[in-house]
Amino acid sequence: MKFQVFEVVEPRFPVKFTTSIDVYNTMASYKKSDREMLFIIFLNAKNSMLDYVVHTVGEVDTCAVYIREAIRSALVNSASSIIVCHNHPDGNPNPSVNDMETTRMLTMAFEIVGIGVMDHVIIGKEGHYSFADSGILRRYTHQAKETLKQAKLNF
Repeated sequence: MKFQVFEVVEPRFPVKFTTSIDVYNTMASYKKSDREMLFIIFLNAKNSMLDYVVHTVGEVDTCAVYIREAIRSALVNSASSIIVCHNHPDGNPNPSVNDMETTRMLTMAFEIVGIGVMDHVIIGKEGHYSFADSGILRRYTHQAKETLKQAKLNF
């Protein structure tokens, strides 16, 4: 199995994220990867990056997401919120159906433990896609809050 080697430009701390473009610029060196890589960026209460981890390295068109491990990592890093980020090796940043479902599930899971998902940014060769900018993340967050509210009423 061959892996494409590329130089990763490590972010200089402190990094504060105010837009999806900030995320793209910070993580853009990963657009050169020939495998999907999923990252979790841990943020403090002021949206400054505490740290980030490579959560998984996948194949050319998919990578696994382990929700339990993602939550554990966020708790260990004392994150107030997170940003999920992954690359699309084919260069097209548009989300797949799987990307959308993964984002929905992550939003629900993190809502349960009180950690906000601020965005899910997909890195492409010439640009990015932001679930926050598109409004989809707001809808997923609302659905998660409503589901949790209903669950509390049933106890």
